[in-house]
Amino acid sequence: MATTRRRQQIIMMAVLLMGSFITTLAETLMNTALPTIMRELNVTQMTAQWLSTGYMLVAGIMMPTAAYFTNRVKLRPLFITIMTTFLAGLIISASANTFTVLLIGRLIQALAVGISMPLVQNVITIISPISKRGLMLGVTGVVINLGPAVGPTLSGYLVDHYSWRMLFIFLIPLAAVALLLGIFLIKNITPTRHDRLDVPSLILSTVGFGALLYGFSNIGVTGRLDGQSLLCIIIGTIIIAVFIYRQLHLTQPLLELRVFRSPSFRKVAVLALLSAIALMGPELIIPLFNQNVRGLTAFISGLTLLPGALLMAILSLVSGRIYDQIGIKKLAYLGFGLAVLTTLPFIYFGAGTSPWAICLTYALRISGLTLVYMPIIVYGLNALPAAYVVHGSTLIVTIRQLASSLGTALMVATITLGRNAGLQQGLSSKLASAQGYRWTFVLTLVITGLCLLWSLLLKNKTTVEL
Repeated sequence: MATTRRRQQIIMMAVLLMGSFITTLAETLMNTALPTIMRELNVTQMTAQWLSTGYMLVAGIMMPTAAYFTNRVKLRPLFITIMTTFLAGLIISASANTFTVLLIGRLIQALAVGISMPLVQNVITIISPISKRGLMLGVTGVVINLGPAVGPTLSGYLVDHYSWRMLFIFLIPLAAVALLLGIFLIKNITPTRHDRLDVPSLILSTVGFGALLYGFSNIGVTGRLDGQSLLCIIIGTIIIAVFIYRQLHLTQPLLELRVFRSPSFRKVAVLALLSAIALMGPELIIPLFNQNVRGLTAFISGLTLLPGALLMAILSLVSGRIYDQIGIKKLAYLGFGLAVLTTLPFIYFGAGTSPWAICLTYALRISGLTLVYMPIIVYGLNALPAAYVVHGSTLIVTIRQLASSLGTALMVATITLGRNAGLQQGLSSKLASAQGYRWTFVLTLVITGLCLLWSLLLKNKTTVEL
């Protein structure tokens, strides 16, 4: 009986992971396709990047609801709804004839991704014993990280040989298969209860983070910190502060912020934010650099990221097991230390940099970050009691997603600021663009260095602190 039940759990997890892979794959499909879309739909880089940053923002806004849906809705109907929504978004994007319609389709896809990413992690956390949590979340990390990592390469091939519409068309049958498998193979194994969704909290988080993102994005459009951008950032910060205050005074909050009473979880939350920017920012910036400065095709640009994607998959699989055996400190020093060292060469990338040098440097850097990316989650969750684990898991994923969205907007804004500064110095357009990317790589180095410094505060392993 136990063997049969375990087999059913493995089959269900395989279907859930398949759905998660398909939805997360869509996250970075736009990265290498942006220059092509900019030309065909006649939009600027700052407008086009909303296909990525807007997507990540909507996904991040939906993630706080994942704990509610996990606790409130049975697993099978929840999975079916997620995949149906994602499929609808794909069809809209594939048939779009304007940028606005394309963006709407992307944001509908993001609604599904915002729930699917935490859902898989929550289910894994619920059914896995603490001693195996690192290994199981490592397996999950392969899927969650591999999708976004191979997206640019796949995107480059499809854009060079077909059309940007193929980015969505080829996913439609895969999503349909995942939906059908979910209907027949997913069982309602997670417990449910009558939680209430706090709509005012959802509105506050949407408006607050939306204002922040718009403020940072507008800096990229104008090339300076103008009054409108500053006002949006201030308003967003105030609204988020109100959101936090409300969460701490609700019986059933949208996000259970009481998990921050755990000192170890607080440290992990900061590290999750910084590491998400350090990881996801270059995944958007390097394809743009390859095409706009190096003049590479979309496919070759994406191909330079592929070895890093494969190493990410392998290391995600083993990093959790290594953490279970040796703890976080050595992993953090090795991983973040390697990431800092391999970010340094980025600052010297230019129009003549070899694609092989970009490929190797990026692969080593992403390998270092992958060593600690999932173990950080395990470290934080092990400091929480069982009743808070789902909330803690959802919160970390939400922090990472919002950090990725705000971080990429900040990096694109930095490119614009650096480019404008270069033009004012009398540099040619190409050299000014190279300077903009150099400024962004310096910012990436600073953030990666902060990850290493912050990891010095961690204990080796955690026990329940609440």
